[in-house]
Amino acid sequence: MKRIVPGALWAVVACAAPRPTLTVEHRRAIVDSVQTMLTTWRDAFNAKDFGRAATFYSNDRDFRWFENGELKFRSGTEIGDTMKAEAPGFQALAISLIEPQITPLAPGVAVVTTNFAEKITDTAGQTVGFAGAISMTVVHADSGWKFLVGHVSLVMPLLDSARKGKGRRT
Repeated sequence: MKRIVPGALWAVVACAAPRPTLTVEHRRAIVDSVQTMLTTWRDAFNAKDFGRAATFYSNDRDFRWFENGELKFRSGTEIGDTMKAEAPGFQALAISLIEPQITPLAPGVAVVTTNFAEKITDTAGQTVGFAGAISMTVVHADSGWKFLVGHVSLVMPLLDSARKGKGRRT
C-alpha cells in the first residue's frame, strides 16, 4: 500500500481546478435573469397565484427559510402549502421589493438582498402594512432560478421615547 506524504498531498490539492471566475457578461446575465425571476415571483405573489409563486422555492434537501430569526420552512412545498392555505383570508396583497441587490457568486449561484414593503387587505377589508428586509441565496436549476435559503426580518416600530414617563401613574 502506497503512503501519501504531506508534500505529495499538497501537490494534488494545488493542481485542483480553480474556482471559475465570472466574466462581466456572465455577471450581467446572472443579475438580469435573477431580476426577471424576482419580478415574476412578485407578480405571482401579488396576484395571489400561490401555486405559481411556490414554484420559485427549491425543494432541495438544503432548503431553509427563516423569519425574524426562526426557521419557519424546510421545503419549497411546505412554504407553498402554507401560502395556499392562507390564501382565502386575503382580499388583496401588494409586496414591493425596494432596490434589490443581486450579487453573483459563481455560475448558477447568487445572493439577493432587498428591503420590502407589503400591504395586506383581508376579506373584511381591513388593511395592514409592514416592511423589512429579505436576504436570499438563489440557485439555478433545470427549471430556472430557485430560492434555496432565505431570511425575512420585519422592521419593528420604535417606541416613542418622548412619551415615556408621561401619563397617569399607577
